[in-house]
Amino acid sequence: MPPHRSFFRRLRAVAAALALLLPAALLAQDQSNGRLRVFLDCPTGGCDRNFFVTEMPFALWTQDRLDADVHVLVTGLGTGAGGTEFTIGFIGRRTFAARIDTLVTFIAPNSTEDMRRRELARVLRIGLLPFAMQTAEASRFSVAYTAPAGEVVTSALSGVRDPWDFWVYRLRVNGSGNAESRSSNYEVNGSINASRVTEDWKLSFNAYDEYRANSFTLSDSTERSYILRSMDASARIVRSISDHWSIGTRLSGGMSEFRNQDASAALDISAEYNVFPWRDATSRQLIALAAIGMRYYDYGEETIFGLQSEQRPVARLIAAGESRQQWGTLDGSLRYTRFLHDNDTYNLSFNGRAQFRISRGVSLEIRGEAAKVRDQLYLPRGDATDDEVLTRQRALLTGYRYGGSVGISFTFGSIYNTIVNPRLDDLGG
Repeated sequence: MPPHRSFFRRLRAVAAALALLLPAALLAQDQSNGRLRVFLDCPTGGCDRNFFVTEMPFALWTQDRLDADVHVLVTGLGTGAGGTEFTIGFIGRRTFAARIDTLVTFIAPNSTEDMRRRELARVLRIGLLPFAMQTAEASRFSVAYTAPAGEVVTSALSGVRDPWDFWVYRLRVNGSGNAESRSSNYEVNGSINASRVTEDWKLSFNAYDEYRANSFTLSDSTERSYILRSMDASARIVRSISDHWSIGTRLSGGMSEFRNQDASAALDISAEYNVFPWRDATSRQLIALAAIGMRYYDYGEETIFGLQSEQRPVARLIAAGESRQQWGTLDGSLRYTRFLHDNDTYNLSFNGRAQFRISRGVSLEIRGEAAKVRDQLYLPRGDATDDEVLTRQRALLTGYRYGGSVGISFTFGSIYNTIVNPRLDDLGG
């Protein structure tokens, strides 16, 4: 018998033996402990699982939701002040299948990671308590309450005296660079943001500036340097009409050497409808947006259409959705933009992401994007040089863009091993 056939015969025998042993092993784990089993699901990030494990030893933190008594789903959205609103769903399974609870907490802007994880741990304890009280560990729990020191606690903005009138300002400056014997590059950028967000209005003002420089020494000792500059500023006003409707306007301007634009300006008026109420935005959204506006461009070089400047009307349509559920996350958007002076100048794009839990321990993630490009009015006349192509100094003519990724993961073994041991981890590498 050929060696490879003998090998595959042994492999099939081992797989058959594992298939017989695996159900018994899972059953043994299922009956190994009467403590509350919890599965942490945090698709938007911001959760420190190791910290939760050490701070809540009354729970057994499983690797798969199918092994849990409670599926904890943590989702977050940015707040107007720059912080995060976390919505935590406690979804009962097995004997708790009829129970679903939801808690909400707010993390202030500029909070440290430790402040965030401690606040999330506090809310997790509260949410898990009703489930844990029905286990053998119930007698070990007690309730503590810290009363405010003479302060009136209210969550309504109307009851808050804010000397800043809910305005939030952010300033940021960033610089980076590196160098070798024959090359160097550095980048400097900065931004300014001011925003005021309430239930009825959203006002935001932004400005951004970027400077990039790259230098190379070639084999004949000659030096090449390439510099790219860009800047933009924008103002946006949004009015909430109802639980589903919003209207707004946006004014922006700037310049971009990469896009051959010495100056540009844009004005849009838009309306948006969400099929679901906005209070459900942390778990699901399905929106349709329509906008109409004007664009003005002043070009550094004459374009392929023989223009040095132009002003064009434009329309946009967007359909987008997002769902974060027990089975995973699904989101995508379809965008269509067209210059109204010419039916052949448009951009149609789609991007999407899907994360599925296929079965016990098996997860699949798919990402993809594609665009049909017919709106590059800014392209300069003439072909790009090899240096411009290799160093990405200017936008290039294209009829499409696409990209994607796919990945699958399979986790098996102990469903209760939640020991935290960071020794020799080199601080996470």
